[in-house]
Amino acid sequence: MDSLRKKDLFFLITVFLIANILRILFCILFRENILYIQSNILNDAQQYISVAKNFLAGKGIILSKETLAKITPVYPLFLAMGYSLFGESYWTIRLIQIIISSLSCVLVYFLSKEMIDEDTAKVSMVITAIYPFFIFFAGFILTETLFIFLLLLSIYFFQMSKKIPSMKNMIITGILLGISILCRPSLIAFVLILLITMTIPSLWLGWKNRFKIIGIVLAFTILTISPWTIRNFYHFRKFVPLTTITGYGFWDGNNPYSSGGPCNYYPEGIKGLSEIESDRYLTNATLKVIKENPLRFLKLIGIKFVRFWNIVPNYEGFSSPLYNWVSLLSYVPLLITAVWGVFLTRKKWKEFLLFYLLFVSFTFTHMVFVGSIRYRIPIMPFLIIFSAYGVSQIYKKLKSI
Repeated sequence: MDSLRKKDLFFLITVFLIANILRILFCILFRENILYIQSNILNDAQQYISVAKNFLAGKGIILSKETLAKITPVYPLFLAMGYSLFGESYWTIRLIQIIISSLSCVLVYFLSKEMIDEDTAKVSMVITAIYPFFIFFAGFILTETLFIFLLLLSIYFFQMSKKIPSMKNMIITGILLGISILCRPSLIAFVLILLITMTIPSLWLGWKNRFKIIGIVLAFTILTISPWTIRNFYHFRKFVPLTTITGYGFWDGNNPYSSGGPCNYYPEGIKGLSEIESDRYLTNATLKVIKENPLRFLKLIGIKFVRFWNIVPNYEGFSSPLYNWVSLLSYVPLLITAVWGVFLTRKKWKEFLLFYLLFVSFTFTHMVFVGSIRYRIPIMPFLIIFSAYGVSQIYKKLKSI
């Protein structure tokens, strides 16, 4: 190992350790806040924990006897594995997530280096290590931290499949993408956009044998998802590829009382309905609301776009000066430099096609369903890479003056 490689390794280890320390300190210093927020605001955490405990009790991957497919399996199984190996405590899952979140910094480094250069890789890793929202979500029993790690791995191997289109790389990409979808089903929109855009040759210049690469990747994505889909068919005798929560999300974001964010109002008609029937009822009810007032639906789309890309938290519980200033001081400079990075790479935009497809698919999904800063977090590492390039170029320009 030459001196340069030793220097790079030292950098990686140092930033990785700093990322761990920052996340551990957050979990120590804000323990009471974390527990309160998790119990009273981010209620889906309790659902993930319940599914994990039901699995460990031999009841299956279910929320209850009446709710069998609301939660997809990857994150509850991750929790169950942690509880099984290390027991249940405040630190069990959080320490694992802290390590995973810090490893995501390493993945950002290697993806940036592969896509751009060493300087960008170093800057992007530092930004990812200190970015407050990544530190924040590492402390909560939520899918974000694991999903970001899986998504970064998926995109890294997708890029490697372009560079080295071996069967191994394509199979790994497909499996990782399938696991990522089973962690956060909204990623399915990215797959649909892949299918649509692969028919437009001008978008995929530089991707030799794109049909072969995307075809094999998606084939193994489907194979990875299929055991869960088959399990759902066994229980419901109906085709439920992923989850029965789609109708709820659609209703939340578009019902007559919705402001574009989570809304706990549900029509009387769902009482007594089965899981499948409730999902279908809410989907149809939402379509009816949209049909009756399409202009309001279009207005909500705009509101949800703003909520998704907002520079301060949307939820009133996170509207304190502390949350607002942390968000402003971390996100606004990142967004500005990311836009500059996108501009600087405009002539090579096809090399970053997967990044753009992620931005489009996530934004579109949450303009249709519920718009929230939380749902933007998984694509932030890719925005950070553009930001890091913008920062590194500004620094080089200033240095040359």
